[in-house]
Amino acid sequence: MLKKVLIVLFSVLSFSVIAEGVTEQQLDKFVNNWNTLMPADAYDFVPEKVDYKLLSNPDFQRKLDEAGAKLNNKLEGKIIELAGFMVPIDAKGSDVRKFLLVPEAGQCIHVPPPPLNQTLLVDTSEFPTERRDLYEPIIVSGEITVGSQSFDVADSGYSLTNVTIKLLKFPDAELADD
Repeated sequence: MLKKVLIVLFSVLSFSVIAEGVTEQQLDKFVNNWNTLMPADAYDFVPEKVDYKLLSNPDFQRKLDEAGAKLNNKLEGKIIELAGFMVPIDAKGSDVRKFLLVPEAGQCIHVPPPPLNQTLLVDTSEFPTERRDLYEPIIVSGEITVGSQSFDVADSGYSLTNVTIKLLKFPDAELADD
């Protein structure tokens, strides 16, 4: 399901700029990498079928919040590559020194922020990056540090340093196959 959402979001929101085209294999990798941010057992309590009654249950919501705060400590110091969206938190003009990387466009701004284990602080202080539109998908790779930090728009569960950033673009031929 996450894969289909990412395909639709990334394909609709991609721009014709210098960018990296994405393959089905890379997309699978991005989805798997987002999933590795969540410890394997974090959401074991969620049944296959979720209905409105369950979603409105305060105990279930509490469990979801607790699961979203669980971080995968095994990732410490690893290099990871993710496709997501930029939410600037430290910028001057068009230069962004720090931003949050989130899996869906508009998170933290137009909708509630993603869980802690789905939000990364990306530090580009050494080499500021260009501000991207909130709906412009990017690929970020870097070294991951596990640990939460709080910001006005959201909290992050991880940080990325020594990063490279590229725009993400789907080849037109790939869109026709879906």
